[in-house]
Amino acid sequence: MSLLDPASNSSVATLSPVAPSERASSERAFKAAPKPFAKRAMQWTRRGHLFLGLFLFPWAVLYGITAFLFNHPQAFSDLPIISFDQSALAGTPLESLPKPEELALQVVTILNERQNSSTPYRLIHPEEARFSRELAFATVRAEGQSINAAIDLVHGGGTLRSTIDKPKAEVEKAPFAVAGAGPSAGGGAAGGRGGRGPRGGPPAGAGAVGAPAESSNGPVRLETPWQDLVKQSIPQVLENMGFPTGTVTVTSVPDLNFQIETEGKIWKAVFNPVSGAVSGKPADAPSETELSLRRFLLRLHVTHGYPSSIGAKWLWAIVVDLMAFTMVFWGVSGLFMWWQIKATRGSGAIILAISAVVSVALGYAMHVALTQ
Repeated sequence: MSLLDPASNSSVATLSPVAPSERASSERAFKAAPKPFAKRAMQWTRRGHLFLGLFLFPWAVLYGITAFLFNHPQAFSDLPIISFDQSALAGTPLESLPKPEELALQVVTILNERQNSSTPYRLIHPEEARFSRELAFATVRAEGQSINAAIDLVHGGGTLRSTIDKPKAEVEKAPFAVAGAGPSAGGGAAGGRGGRGPRGGPPAGAGAVGAPAESSNGPVRLETPWQDLVKQSIPQVLENMGFPTGTVTVTSVPDLNFQIETEGKIWKAVFNPVSGAVSGKPADAPSETELSLRRFLLRLHVTHGYPSSIGAKWLWAIVVDLMAFTMVFWGVSGLFMWWQIKATRGSGAIILAISAVVSVALGYAMHVALTQ
């Protein structure tokens, strides 16, 4: 008698098919069973690794491309660059490149000639003498172009980069323009950085700050220049924060940008508080700043920090923070994902060990190179 014969009265148990409704019910129960926290955490890690990568894909590509451009200045250059070898230096004083140890010996010799001490200076470890950088730079202006030359003082050769001088568009002079203090002060303004006055003007501090103008066309002096306010406030700020006080030198103050309307025309005005210069151009004048695609990409790479107001730069700073977090997260989550694959644990551990040794050694070598 067959075991599957429904008419059989045998004591042997018969196999009966599972009903579809019962099978679906058991599958739902299996799926609804709670997963261990470790598995859920790993799933979230994988999803975060994936979706952050998808969202930040454009920025990852941008950082990769711009890092390559920084590391290879001649790649995709927006200016013609010509490289030359040491043969181009034939017949010049640099035909025989000076050795650092030879120059160091000359310096020590001159110092000994200038002093009458019974114990002369002595050059030690001359083989460790070296230039602070390999390249020397020079700029030549000729025939309507600027040529930037970089010469390798260690190995010879170098590069020439040529820039065609474009004629500057004539911009109508502002009727309110006032020259700044100093013999060469111009009408521009660049006092926001570096402590300098207007472009082409004297350094910050030139002229008597706060002094009245000698004529109606002289530098504009405010009753309370904000560089003076800064100078007077810093000692109190230092005292409040527990720092010692001393002589205060204001090295940089921002320019003041505003608009002036005269005879129905709007002007963009710039006031430099250090030199007292006021300059301006029509509000509809074209921008003087031109960015090639290469320079634009490099500027994007180094743009950082949160400005005081929300705008494009502020949103870009958020992406920079998000990119920084994601790169760390990619690395850490990648370790967890690697550990889940048992077949690769051994080989992966070897690669991680090699990576640790190489990174520490190279980091130490770079620290030595950057601090010498």
